[in-house]
Amino acid sequence: MNFYKLYQEFDGFQATQEYNDGNIESAIRMHEGDGLPGFPSVDVVIYLINPQLEKLRDPALELIQDTYQQLEQIAHNIVDKIFQRFPTMIPEIMEIIVRILSKERDRAREVVEAIIDSEQNYLFTNDTDYRENRTDIVQNEVAVQ
Repeated sequence: MNFYKLYQEFDGFQATQEYNDGNIESAIRMHEGDGLPGFPSVDVVIYLINPQLEKLRDPALELIQDTYQQLEQIAHNIVDKIFQRFPTMIPEIMEIIVRILSKERDRAREVVEAIIDSEQNYLFTNDTDYRENRTDIVQNEVAVQ
């Protein structure tokens, strides 16, 4: 299955292999600001890691497209066998199937993109004021426990 090959190209991948000291120093200079002296800002890490995380998007979207094509081919084979005696119905049935598969492919693409976006935009914090007063999710989790 295609799913098992997803991200196989990233086995042994090191996110920092594309960056040299000059790239990192440039990112640190670019994001200097209100941080503690001697400590780089978290924005530096985000700036450097986001292009690497973006590489995960295309293989996931390609997997969705490949799966769609396989499902369409399987559906076509099944429809051909079932409607051998009524060949004029095949295009109409396939049109319905393709429309449904396309709709589900688009929904799957939206979900996958939302997951990847949420991973890219996630920012960990231990700031209790932020967690308690600025996020509904954390408050709901605490209430459930």
